[in-house]
Amino acid sequence: MNLYSSHCVFPVPDIEKTARFYNEKLGFRRVDYLSANEPHICLYRDAIEVILTQSKNGQAVIPNRVLYGYGEDAYFISDTQQELEQEFEANGVEIVERLHMTDYHNLEFIIADNDGRHLIFGMKNWKESEDTVWEELYTRAKALLNPRKLSSLMEAGGVAAALITDKGNIYTGVCIDTASSMGMCAERNAMANMITNGESKISKLVAVMEDGSVGSPCGVCREFMMQLHKDSKDIEILVDYDTKKTITLGELLPDWWGSK
Repeated sequence: MNLYSSHCVFPVPDIEKTARFYNEKLGFRRVDYLSANEPHICLYRDAIEVILTQSKNGQAVIPNRVLYGYGEDAYFISDTQQELEQEFEANGVEIVERLHMTDYHNLEFIIADNDGRHLIFGMKNWKESEDTVWEELYTRAKALLNPRKLSSLMEAGGVAAALITDKGNIYTGVCIDTASSMGMCAERNAMANMITNGESKISKLVAVMEDGSVGSPCGVCREFMMQLHKDSKDIEILVDYDTKKTITLGELLPDWWGSK
């Protein structure tokens, strides 16, 4: 059983006014479901969705910082914080806090929407602590381990992998084993997710076996990685989680044919 994504649900006193703000000021695309039994508007930008619902009593929004003393109302992960901050400011959006590094190593900025909610746009700066990066990658991969039969001819989930790109984004995948050799390793599945999202430069990678130990990529995965980017030889691969021992892809393929 896995959780795949989440959406923000914002009750608002004036659904049309807030929808216009997110559309015109923040660049979200709107899809109206106002004739549904519970009227709402879905707002989309890239992989983000915000759902607006109409408050039946017209009650004003009370932000978390007012109700509880601190805490924002939504956190949107992005690796283009500076560009977004400039875009929103040019559109007249209130910038509550400028782009900055927090004491928990997130690079982020905060805006206020038309209802007073505070929205954060940021991302973890994983380069602050190498040990923390490996712990995060290992934990993400291990959580996906779930060996199972999909059919009489296909199995999945016996190995899981996680990688982090030079932009700080993490992508994961599990192995898929089939008859007739049509499956793929967990590492290549994670790389496929990365490529689907427009990236190709890996910084670090870890593969976790069914027993929780760390494994080294197979020959096909090494070759696949090496062909991804001109700097792929510098990819760090975890080979021992307890000691945090690593090896570079270049060390695993010391005389790669493509470098000739």
